[in-house]
Amino acid sequence: MSMAIRIKDRIDNHEKYVSILTKCSDKELAKKLELVFIQSALAEKAKNTASMELLELWYIQIVEARIYKAENNIPDEVSEMERVIAETYLNDAEEFQEEAKEESQEELNEFQPVKRSRRKVRRKNNDNNDGQLSLF
Repeated sequence: MSMAIRIKDRIDNHEKYVSILTKCSDKELAKKLELVFIQSALAEKAKNTASMELLELWYIQIVEARIYKAENNIPDEVSEMERVIAETYLNDAEEFQEEAKEESQEELNEFQPVKRSRRKVRRKNNDNNDGQLSLF
């Protein structure tokens, strides 16, 4: 794609590109800005005006995306990989918690003292005992 076509595309679809960029994290947008600065310095050295113009459009769109995100408190969109990792971690944590509960319950059952019933000694009121005392 020639530079003129790329520049025209960036101008015509400005809002679309800004909305796509708002889905990136602020860290990613900052990295993109750094790359634009580096590429702009190289394009300026090479006196490549078409590249400089395209990079200027990229710069404007990245800055607009960052401002839009900040003003509207738009959270960073979680990538598919990050989402899968988070779900896996959450599921593993829940399973670990359940297993730990079961194990602790088993250990508790093992170490709980067994309640022993005490024998109750019943004393019988025998008349024989009374008779023996009367001898004295």
